Amino acid sequence: MKTNRTFIWGLLSCLCMSSWAQVNINVDVAQKGIEISPTLYGIFYEDINFASDGGLYAELIRNRSFEYNAGQPEFWKAAGAEICLVEDNSKFEGQESATPWAEKWTDHALKVETAALGGKIINEGYWGINAVAGTQYKLSFWIKPEKGNPGKMKASLADRNGKTLGETIIERKLKKGWQKVETTIVAEASDPQAVFHLQFEKPGTFLLDVVSLFPPTYKGRENGCRIDLAEKLEALHPAFMRFPGGCYVEGNYKPENAYHWERTVGPVERRPGHMNANWGYPTTDGLGFHEFLLLSEDLGAKPLYVVNIGIWHGGCTPLNELQPWIDECLNALEYANGPVTSRYGKMRAENGHPEPFNIAYIEIGNENYNYHMENNSDQSDHYPERYRMFYDAIKARFPEVQCIGNVESWGTDYPKWRNSHPVDILDEHYYRTPQWFADQYNRFDNYDRQGPVIYPGEYAVTNGYGTTGNMNAAMGEAIFMMGMENNADIVRMSSYAPIFVNENQIQWRPDMIRFNSGQSFGTPSYWVQQLFPTHVGNRLVKSDLQWNIPLQEERENAVPVGVGVATWKTQASYRNAQLIVEGADILLSGMKDWKSGNSKPSYQGTWSTDADGILRQTSDAEESMRVSLETTASKRYTYKLQARKDSGDEGFMIVFNYVDEKNFDWLNLGGWGNTKTSVETTYNGGRNNLGGDRKDHYEAGKWYDIQLDVDGENITGMVDGKVVYQGKKKSGKMHGVFANSTLDEKTNTLYTKVVNLCGTGTKGTVQLAGGSAEKAEMVRLYGLSGEDENTMQYPDNIVPRPAKVQTTGDGRTLTFDVAPYSVNIITTKLK
Repeated sequence: MKTNRTFIWGLLSCLCMSSWAQVNINVDVAQKGIEISPTLYGIFYEDINFASDGGLYAELIRNRSFEYNAGQPEFWKAAGAEICLVEDNSKFEGQESATPWAEKWTDHALKVETAALGGKIINEGYWGINAVAGTQYKLSFWIKPEKGNPGKMKASLADRNGKTLGETIIERKLKKGWQKVETTIVAEASDPQAVFHLQFEKPGTFLLDVVSLFPPTYKGRENGCRIDLAEKLEALHPAFMRFPGGCYVEGNYKPENAYHWERTVGPVERRPGHMNANWGYPTTDGLGFHEFLLLSEDLGAKPLYVVNIGIWHGGCTPLNELQPWIDECLNALEYANGPVTSRYGKMRAENGHPEPFNIAYIEIGNENYNYHMENNSDQSDHYPERYRMFYDAIKARFPEVQCIGNVESWGTDYPKWRNSHPVDILDEHYYRTPQWFADQYNRFDNYDRQGPVIYPGEYAVTNGYGTTGNMNAAMGEAIFMMGMENNADIVRMSSYAPIFVNENQIQWRPDMIRFNSGQSFGTPSYWVQQLFPTHVGNRLVKSDLQWNIPLQEERENAVPVGVGVATWKTQASYRNAQLIVEGADILLSGMKDWKSGNSKPSYQGTWSTDADGILRQTSDAEESMRVSLETTASKRYTYKLQARKDSGDEGFMIVFNYVDEKNFDWLNLGGWGNTKTSVETTYNGGRNNLGGDRKDHYEAGKWYDIQLDVDGENITGMVDGKVVYQGKKKSGKMHGVFANSTLDEKTNTLYTKVVNLCGTGTKGTVQLAGGSAEKAEMVRLYGLSGEDENTMQYPDNIVPRPAKVQTTGDGRTLTFDVAPYSVNIITTKLK
């Protein structure tokens, strides 16, 4: 059922607006602040969640080159024929290999034996092929006859019941050896779950390779992109595009699984593809280095290339053997930026693009500067040294390219460049809760303006986002983005992550564009990412906000809470648990009877209790938890126990305020690689660090006396009689209003952004000084609640909608409604 959201918001306005609740913004256009970086908003592309094959890359045939599995032709079926894989490199005889990686490649082909008339092969594509009536599809394949001649070949699209949706007859007498066949199929009916058939008129034996089917592509590019997905990228107006990853760049298990650009360029039949081991599926590399550069060009985005520095998940190349990786980086830059007289510039021209692509930025590594530079346990082996070797080599040959360095990518809210090497830009990554992002509005205010440029290259709400990505997530991110605008003299680039997810195969949530074979939609976060780059000026102007929206009081029932213990990739023991409520002991059952605190199988761990009542967890499971059977409804209690780290990466965690697996707190003692202590709160599944972290470390084999005091919102943690944590827990419900204003000096246009986290709507005013309005308009993104989302069934539940703004007096006062749970942008053309 479709909802009339305009009507509902009108009704909510009457119900929710208090006569004394108000949002007032004073904007002085004459008081100009910092210049807004023209590269502030870009995009980050990674092949995750089948973002490329089966997604942005428009190829419709799955496993087109039969390289997914050397043992069997995955995703291919036969009817009236026998099929198997064979090795055949004869297409490439006499050709020089483009890359050392390709020299190790054995090309596989599909052997088809038809013993009867009408034998055929079938491919279902990536969870269905989207056949659209009236659309022309380009079909090509390589074929080599071994016995007999197939006669007429019929290529078709059909529904799952075999009904033909469109077909073409190929009449061609085949010669000896490999030859390429090209034709088209026009669909006469639509079906997003169509399948591809290739049928042979006569019996025989044939080899097939690179069976490819393309719909029309974005900007008509050969080997190009799916139109609706690429257009969603175009609508973001990205100033730059970071590619190709991410962990995708690093690879896993072995260096061959890393991204090697040279094997991804040239004719697709020469591309071996590789295993995207970090995300668990093979990739054709059809969307290769050249295509990424073309896409950047088509989007009007500066290319930002992330280069592997000889580190992959599970291993690394020693420093004294790093030169081939440096050479690979320099070769990529020569391909993109070099003259056609250079080796790789010539290769670029031969691939159809004599003009340089002009890579503007190169990121030296991906999340490779964490904590363990000495042993690579977190992909950080000797990062400063690796960085400097790459930096010097890049600047010597391509001084115009800006170099981006890594900082800690997890475990801290305050990442740092911990060496003296020169660096142009630092890439910070943040995956947090909506509240965390809302709390970061002033984050960058005190950054050193003499230091490197800051680039939040990966950020998104990843806890508390709902199912597909909710309005709370979008609002939190919007506030974070406004904070970046306010500090765009030091924060000059940013990009949300990740972009795409195929709803049939999800490795990461959330993602801002969701799709299947025939549909796609943007989450509320996508719409924020689209609205902000198109509604920002080149100059910050003075803006003062006053707001008064009382927090909606909710009747607090006395919710019983439990206590417990937990581990994270660590083996630990616990004993002598004691709960004291308002001065009186509560008899706790034996720890052997404590229940699991979460339902995920991977979180269960291995728990046991010995004859002395010691509770032990002996696995490497994350978030393995046990909680007491007894509960208390009091807001004042003390929880005591003894804890011992036995082995593993972390310390131990003391669980309290436990309601259910989506609502609890824990005192994380020796968390983040056994480096610090803090309290983390989990509310409706979203986890947030309460702050007040302290450096901390716990020895293995030693018993510690733990005491946790809870007094309402006040939390105190003690170890062996010493305070290790003190903090306050906020209400789980977000509340607040945030605003800023920027001016486009060329067009004399003012943009005022207002985010209302509150569940109450109100009236808003903008008071202008230093200028007056000629006209004003407003666009609003809002939900009926913070948990509101878009889905494939209801993709337009939360989308930007026009809203009324009135200009009064001499054009110096604007009035408007501020909806609850909303992102509002007022565009004012000044006189």
